[in-house]
Amino acid sequence: MPREPRLQMLPDKDIKLSGEHFRKVVRRIESIVPLAGNGITVEPKDGGYEITANAPLLNVVTLNVCSNGQPATLEVYGPISLL
Repeated sequence: MPREPRLQMLPDKDIKLSGEHFRKVVRRIESIVPLAGNGITVEPKDGGYEITANAPLLNVVTLNVCSNGQPATLEVYGPISLL
């Protein structure tokens, strides 16, 4: 999907928002994709992206979540605290 341009800031006054404004917001959100980087690869898959992290200094936290009413897990990758 092509990247949508940044949205213009709305004025600080009372305004009426059109349906086109909300369609721009949806297109902007849908055009945001994860970025690959240092030890992180991103592959497009049907309906989303598969993100793989192979960096040695990443902390992995597994969260129990709900997906379409069913139990599931989500892995969250972040830097290891060196404190």
